[in-house]
Amino acid sequence: MREIAGGSDRATVAGGNVREVVQALEVLYPGLKGLLMKDDRLRKGIAVAVDGKIVRRGLYEPLQSRSEVHFLPALGAG
Repeated sequence: MREIAGGSDRATVAGGNVREVVQALEVLYPGLKGLLMKDDRLRKGIAVAVDGKIVRRGLYEPLQSRSEVHFLPALGAG
């Protein structure tokens, strides 16, 4: 993802939920949405953390104005 974002590991964008954040990031970094989403859903293997906690609602997770969102490779137990 950093390659598409020009080496940056953070950006400040507005959004009421994670989906809106992904859309705003796509405007800044074209192609990033394709790494995070497929067929209008989060790609398998991508987890979302909001304010330090992994969330279950994914793209529909509501955000506060100062929320911090992280996209992570999902880890599975084995």
